[in-house]
Amino acid sequence: MALDAIATPEILTGQRAVGGTPFVITGHDTDASTEIAIKAAPGENKSILIDAVILTSNDADANPQLQDEDDNVIFGRFFGLLGAAGGATVVNMRFPNPLKLVSNKALELKAAAAGNVSVYVEGRIQNDP
Repeated sequence: MALDAIATPEILTGQRAVGGTPFVITGHDTDASTEIAIKAAPGENKSILIDAVILTSNDADANPQLQDEDDNVIFGRFFGLLGAAGGATVVNMRFPNPLKLVSNKALELKAAAAGNVSVYVEGRIQNDP
């Protein structure tokens, strides 16, 4: 059986990449079952790099993920914990090497079903080489 959605975002190797214009986004939504743009496409010859992410949901069916505007999964889908009151998802990740979206693509939050989802993203906009 194959995965329903799979992606392999580019991972930058070596020392933590430096430079670029940093950004931080935080927010929540009660229904991310329709994708929500959380960082607009940065423009021609520029890419979004993700340094850190926190995703939470108190709904066992929400299963949040980050994706690009073409619905390519970048980080996730994360499933609620069985046995937790109502189900819960908490993911806190600081990437030793940032995830890089394809050039000039927006970053979106998506969930499998309606439910409370919160997101916190630290990243940078960098010129493509």
